[in-house]
Amino acid sequence: MTSLTAFTDQFDIYAKNVGDQLKSTFKRLTAPDYIRLIVIVGAYALLRPYLVQLGGRFQAKDHERELDANEISSVAATDSKSLKGKVHVPEDTDSESEEESKKGTDWGKKARRRQRKMVRDLLAADEKRMKEDEEALSDKEIEEFLLEDENWLVETITGAKS
Repeated sequence: MTSLTAFTDQFDIYAKNVGDQLKSTFKRLTAPDYIRLIVIVGAYALLRPYLVQLGGRFQAKDHERELDANEISSVAATDSKSLKGKVHVPEDTDSESEEESKKGTDWGKKARRRQRKMVRDLLAADEKRMKEDEEALSDKEIEEFLLEDENWLVETITGAKS
């Protein structure tokens, strides 16, 4: 119990010191200091959204650039062409573990389900796109071979008639 009272006493001292410091700081401010403070806070409030947007652009550029040979482990520039094996989606189960059922917390269950469904849909779309790309590539290869065979056949026929 003595440690609890010592803690509360120390907390009271800290709270009093913070209050005293804030009071003395604002007592010392003059009119130009208040104006300067208001300008700084206002500029921050006005410029913050633009700075966040600028940071987002730089981050998007960093994510879009290609990997260098010495940047294989770079998280920012990873190749995003395939998500397979990189994203783990937990099973959508309604059964709760014993620990969760003891707590009685059901908050966020629907949001977690929506998130899992969205990730599954994204993975399915990515796999479908990869499959279509592979099929298109194989179709091009088959067409290339057919054209080669057709050219060979035409050359053989025209060469035989000569």
